[in-house]
Order: sequence, then structure tokens, then C-alpha cells
Amino acid sequence: MCQDGAMAIYLFFIPYLNKKSYLWLEFIDHYDSPDLKNKIKSLAERIHYQEKTRLAEIGWEAKYTKQPYDFSLEERKKVFFSFVREAHYVLHNGFDSLNIKPRPGDVLVGKPQGVKINQGFSESSIELGTKQRAIVGKRFGLGNVYDDGFQYGKYDKDLNIIPI
Repeated sequence: MCQDGAMAIYLFFIPYLNKKSYLWLEFIDHYDSPDLKNKIKSLAERIHYQEKTRLAEIGWEAKYTKQPYDFSLEERKKVFFSFVREAHYVLHNGFDSLNIKPRPGDVLVGKPQGVKINQGFSESSIELGTKQRAIVGKRFGLGNVYDDGFQYGKYDKDLNIIPI
């Protein structure tokens, strides 16, 4: 897709056995937190724990054969918009390779994090990159970023992703 070098953005999908297994990992990650009970309670509410539906974490990662800013803006836009179209299709129609199709009530979780391509690895670059990735997450149907750094969405009866 690029004149000199290659660039790709990959969507990943991590299905959890159940919502309890997702909560367990968060419990382990925050075990030493003085506010552990409230964190887990808030998370359980956010993921609609009481509803017996599935949960998956989604995200994306970019790979390059040369520095991203060495690609032209047109090349970067072409790859990005191609990724958005493909990811939108997959999120609404399912992951054929995994034989997983969305169902009403399924919950999606995403953590928007990353750097701004042309600003290096600084705090301001991470902050701006994270904001940009949150905008992309919203484009897919995820909600605002919560204090835990994650965005959440849920499939409605028509399999549209609505923000949580």
C-alpha cells in the first residue's frame, strides 16, 4: 500500500470466558489498591455483570518497516481509513476466523493508549495519542474513557455498538 516500505494496523480481539474471568484479572491487577472493593464494584456495574452476556477486549496495533513519519500523509491516511472500514465491518459482523458473531448484550472493552506518531515517546505525545485513539474507539461505538482508562460499549438488539 505504501510506495517505499510497509505499514499495517491490526485489530485484536480477546474474548473472555465470562465476565467473572475479566473481573478476576482486574482484581489481580489492582490487588494492592486501598480502594479495591469500590474499583471492582464500579467495573462490575460498567460491564453489566448481572447480565449473562459475553465480554471481549478489543484494540489495535500498528506495525511499520520504517519510522511512521517517513511515510507520506496520504499513505498514512490510506492505511488508517482502510483499517477503520475493515474494523467497523468486523465489529458489526463478527470475527469469521474465530467463528464469533456478536450477540445483543455482548460487551466490548477497549483501552485507548499510544503515542502521537510524529511526536516521539513523551508524556504529551502519549496524552495526545491516547486522546486520538479514544476518538477512534468512539467512532466504533465505545463510550467516553472512564477513570480506569478504558472505554466500554454494548451491542443493542440490532447489533449496533452503543456506549456504556
